[in-house]
Amino acid sequence: MRREKLTLLVASIAFISLSGINPSEVFAQTSPSGNRAKAPQSAATNTTAAAEKTYGWKASFAKVPTSKVPHLPDGKPDLQGIWSFSILTPLNRPGGDTKTEITVDEAQEEEDAAQKAQIGLRIEPTVTPPGEKTTDAYNSFWRDGYWYKVPMTTLHTSQVVDPPDGRMPPITPAAKERARIAAVKRNRPATGPEDRPTTSRCVATVRGGPPIIGDGPGAQETTMQIVQGPDVVEVRQDHGAQMVYLDGRPRPPDSVHLDKGVSRGHWEGDTLVVESTNFAPWGLGNFDAYGTTDQLHITERWKRLDDTHLLYGFTIEDPGTWTKPWSVEYVMWRMTNQEELVEYACQEGNVGIHFTLTAAREREKEEAEAAEKADVKAISASSVATAAPIHPSIAPTAISFESNALGMEFAMIPPGEFQMGCSPDAKANECDKDEKPLHPVQITKPFEIQRTEVTQKLWQDLMGINPSFHKGDLQFPVEQVSFHEVQAFLDKLNARNDGYRYRLPTEAEWEYVVRAGTTDQYAGPLQDLGTLTINLQLSGGAFGVSSTRPVAGQKPNAWGLYDTRGNVKEWVQDWYDPSYYSDSPVADPKGPATAELRAVRGASFRVYARQTYPWLIRVSVRSKFPEAYQGYDVGFRVVREKSVPAS
Repeated sequence: MRREKLTLLVASIAFISLSGINPSEVFAQTSPSGNRAKAPQSAATNTTAAAEKTYGWKASFAKVPTSKVPHLPDGKPDLQGIWSFSILTPLNRPGGDTKTEITVDEAQEEEDAAQKAQIGLRIEPTVTPPGEKTTDAYNSFWRDGYWYKVPMTTLHTSQVVDPPDGRMPPITPAAKERARIAAVKRNRPATGPEDRPTTSRCVATVRGGPPIIGDGPGAQETTMQIVQGPDVVEVRQDHGAQMVYLDGRPRPPDSVHLDKGVSRGHWEGDTLVVESTNFAPWGLGNFDAYGTTDQLHITERWKRLDDTHLLYGFTIEDPGTWTKPWSVEYVMWRMTNQEELVEYACQEGNVGIHFTLTAAREREKEEAEAAEKADVKAISASSVATAAPIHPSIAPTAISFESNALGMEFAMIPPGEFQMGCSPDAKANECDKDEKPLHPVQITKPFEIQRTEVTQKLWQDLMGINPSFHKGDLQFPVEQVSFHEVQAFLDKLNARNDGYRYRLPTEAEWEYVVRAGTTDQYAGPLQDLGTLTINLQLSGGAFGVSSTRPVAGQKPNAWGLYDTRGNVKEWVQDWYDPSYYSDSPVADPKGPATAELRAVRGASFRVYARQTYPWLIRVSVRSKFPEAYQGYDVGFRVVREKSVPAS
């Protein structure tokens, strides 16, 4: 695969060498015998039809080879160590994919692509989690999976091995209602310090496992430690521990509910089997979108494969939450250079709440100054005649569509005026300061913009390659293309001399067409996105969106554009300027003449994954990346204008 060096590569390598983490010691291992066993190429053609047999964990575990398994003095396999569940295998099989396995070459390709993407995540914008509301979270520079190469530890296309389609079953109507109530509570502003989440105040922490779901690179807290004795096994995570008793002690009464449940274990051959019940029925940890009930029953299995690999699986039953039981299998890998777990979020004297409130007061001061500056600008703009009249927005029924010879379909967008920036209906502190102030912008000339993102097929037809990370359907949007590569694509388009000049949209044009005459922060009902908003979690698809999707698969907006609120983020032409909204002109703004980073607009499929925050889909969200950045969730769409004949 093609690899373009990024600016931060040298710095990354330097840090890795200083930290003692050697990427060459961490590799995907399908066969845990030392070197990757070459899987038969026909494995990629396996379909769910071949997996219709009833799942049996014993037969499935027996298929995974072992080599030189360490044992304790009592003869039991030694499960001890610090293990990482940062893996590349998605929880759910991507929609439309019928393969149960990928090839070894495909696994290597995904590893390399993920490592490249991780280098770019150092400059990923910070995101404020729900309930925090006042300060930005740390970005991916600090998260697990940045400084080491995350492996593909199996060839499975999903962690879910039952149901046979490789996807979690739907959740129940009761779980959907719990999710609705939880979303309302989670996204309301705090009324004061005491009303903030217990996690941010370091009073209580989220529930991690059981069960433990594999997480992708850039996630937080993806390590756990096992401490093992003859009568008890302790599974430690950064936030609390699961105590697994092997001495036959009875369970407490059903009326006793504990955060991590009550776990009793026994050995079946070389596999530790753990049954957990008596869970507290609240929405925390892996299932924070909709919670679980006191009917939750989890069966976990742990099997040591060799010195550095641990096979883990579970079956989960909760008829009050899922419509049927489901099972997961994947391989963890040992962090050989880490000696102990360190909880990093509630240290330094527990001063987090002090910093949060201090930052909130500073943000309020900045917002007041920006608002005052915007008022002065508005008064000045109203007293000066503009070069072009303000055009009323044309009704959506007047939008026309045309295609070029390559099949790219364009919408003719009318001129008009709109309010650019954080919408008035946004809740307190939902918008970042670079989305403010809300200000009027005029688009003085009509223009044509592509109705979808550029697809992998179009890129491949024009450029001869497909650089995308998410493959499987050529109608997926192209991604992993840098700003420079997009310009090369546009040069090829323009070299066709079809009477048009092709370019990227400006930030103002992009937001104008996405709003399409709307004024709210989501540019229309979130329900229009179907299963790709928080409704994804309501319908039982939590953790399920781990890939892009074919373009034009959802309802278009009022001006006929597709995927304006998700699929991939989109490059725009402007340089990124944090004060763009304060200083840009009223008519046809184009950003600064030069800067260090390029602006990227919109939400991607990542918004719909494990951390699903609907407010990240708002139209005014801004990102920024170096021109050489190649993100697996960053693509683009094209604007075209009539060429001016040379005189």
